Amino acid sequence: MDRRISCDLFCKVVDNYGDAAVCWRLARQLAREQRWEVRLWIDDLEPLTRLDPAVDGSDRQRLDGIEIRHWVTEFPAVAPADVVIEAFACELPPVFVAAMAEKPPVWINLE
Repeated sequence: MDRRISCDLFCKVVDNYGDAAVCWRLARQLAREQRWEVRLWIDDLEPLTRLDPAVDGSDRQRLDGIEIRHWVTEFPAVAPADVVIEAFACELPPVFVAAMAEKPPVWINLE
């Protein structure tokens, strides 16, 4: 069995639902259609809870095969995924960028 591709998707909410909706839809498509392991980092969970009532707003949740993480200032030490998507030119946490230097992922800037 082949190993699944992992993905870190970063979303900073700027216009309430637009950014959150695009990132949520992309995360679900990658998880469902491509069978990727997706970790969605989002700085404001409130729009996501309104888009999908199953999102409970906790700092860490798994839903529909997606790990939803609250993107906070004190970013945790985590190993980057195979693919990192920086949605709408949000700036990745410096500690995460430093970790990416160890094993560079495919880095996509989604505009």
